Amino acid sequence: MEPQIELGGMPQPPPHAPNATPASNWQDILQGRTAPAETAEARFLEFRFPREHPSTLLRRLLKDEPYIFAPGLYNAGGVKLAAHAGFKAAYLSGFSYAVEEHGVTDVGAFSRSELAEQARRMVRASDYWSREQYVTHGAIRERLPVIMDMEDGHGGFGQVQMFMQQIVPAGVAAGHLEDQAERRCGHLPGKMLVSTEKQVERLLAARSEADQMGCDDFVLIARTDAATARFTPEGRPGSIDLAIERTLAYARAEIHNRRAIDMAWCEFKDQDWDAITHWSRAVRKEHPDLDLAINLSSSFDWTNPRFMPLYNMEQLAEEGFRYFFMTLADNHAGRNGSWEFFRDIRERGIAAFPDMQRRETASQTPSKSHNELAGTATYFSGGAVFGSQSFTSQDIRSSDADLSEVRQ
Repeated sequence: MEPQIELGGMPQPPPHAPNATPASNWQDILQGRTAPAETAEARFLEFRFPREHPSTLLRRLLKDEPYIFAPGLYNAGGVKLAAHAGFKAAYLSGFSYAVEEHGVTDVGAFSRSELAEQARRMVRASDYWSREQYVTHGAIRERLPVIMDMEDGHGGFGQVQMFMQQIVPAGVAAGHLEDQAERRCGHLPGKMLVSTEKQVERLLAARSEADQMGCDDFVLIARTDAATARFTPEGRPGSIDLAIERTLAYARAEIHNRRAIDMAWCEFKDQDWDAITHWSRAVRKEHPDLDLAINLSSSFDWTNPRFMPLYNMEQLAEEGFRYFFMTLADNHAGRNGSWEFFRDIRERGIAAFPDMQRRETASQTPSKSHNELAGTATYFSGGAVFGSQSFTSQDIRSSDADLSEVRQ
């Protein structure tokens, strides 16, 4: 039973439990040998954040699942929504971050430090979601490993090393490094490439730094923009064949008695199946054990009849692709929803409000209650455990309107 609220006075906190559940008991709960506690406060005391690095979880998922899809996100709230939706990984998109946090296009207009800090926030949001599911519902849920856009490493091998020193302790599970010289979105014109040797240098630096930090499981993805580059050190236009040459060079790079990269990705100009499989089959012919990644980009015209009928994710998996993502998924879906609601307010005023809430209720989005998305119930449970008399779990009831009722 949940602790009762005294209607005539200040809510009373539950009895303190100074002897928190030992970690060994938490392992029993994870293994199903012990049931979760009955109250939210007791479950708050039981919960332990995972000790393993999220990269280890991602490697396990890549081994056990036929493929992983991660929606392109830009903030912590997006990670929580993706977790509620049932995705098993989250992707921090550089373009999404640029437009949503800076209001500019993706031309490297921000520092590696702020991108690393955003990644840290997103990793922590995933941890929070896992705790919220256990405290509120008694459900054990895996957090979402965060894969991030490392862009061009923001320089040479020294800058890449410093970047790794920021994102590995932050809990980032994986990242991709691209071979551009002046970084920009892979679907903007005028891309320039660094030499193959310079990109190999960056990849070796990233792999070595992660290993030396004790994070051998960090998943390093080599991205090439050679298929659509305008300026190349090779002196010829970008093409799929040039992308194959570069990918094979990156896959051959070794350090610490291992291959430097774990995955390869080519940024394609569109969703043409022949181009995709021409690259994937050439790469896998030399490296049959190398996993591939693909951007199912929102820059593609997915309505183009030339590419119909669409292939599916299972077909991509058969070609060696194990990690799929849409870089601006949250940006496009979220901005479209906002735009429609904003226009409705302009046209109909307050009459738009109930219709929006009806749509939220029908879709069952967790954001129908911003308190659910924010994990407010778990926050209140913690306050009750810590002895704050201004919090009790039962203060979180059926709706935000109920929550606003303050007892005197």
